[in-house]
Amino acid sequence: AIEPFSDIVEASSPDLAEAIPQILEQSPAMIVMADVGTLPDEARTQLIEWLDKGGTLVRFAGSRLAAAGNDEELLPVLLRIGERALGGTLSWTEPQPVTEFPATGPFADLSPPSEVTVSRQVLAEPTSDIVERTWANLADSTPLVTGARRGNGTLVLFHVTPEATWSNLPISGTFVEMLRRIVQLSRNQGRIDAA
Repeated sequence: AIEPFSDIVEASSPDLAEAIPQILEQSPAMIVMADVGTLPDEARTQLIEWLDKGGTLVRFAGSRLAAAGNDEELLPVLLRIGERALGGTLSWTEPQPVTEFPATGPFADLSPPSEVTVSRQVLAEPTSDIVERTWANLADSTPLVTGARRGNGTLVLFHVTPEATWSNLPISGTFVEMLRRIVQLSRNQGRIDAA
């Protein structure tokens, strides 16, 4: 989804203790992690340092992240343990659509995608700053995308998986535009913070 407007570097190893340092050596503006639960200590420390210097870390939810403990330094919001299923046989609720994007976030002038629904998500803890950290909401007011500053960098969390298992968002045109805006944010952030 981001290939048309970004240079993509993929890790050569599935081992995060090796992959993260290899990627960080190339000084990326943005790193995307799909459903990573607990990070190895050294890789975690290196990611935090990179964020402090102006990096943008985009994370996606999944079963591993849902089962992991909260890592306040590498998540924009505190998460409830586990995931919420919507519209299943044991659920009273229907899959949720995306609502209007908050006016203060990077997606403010995008139209909410009418065809997108979410059937599973990780839930954020309701904290006093949840509204200002929410970049996209579902119709039931639960966050779909959250973001927060960390040092000179930015943390972004999509509360769904990066493939169409928990939501059809990743196969929508809106998803491509959301990622494009995050890429632009990471590029601008690097220029602003370097000045």
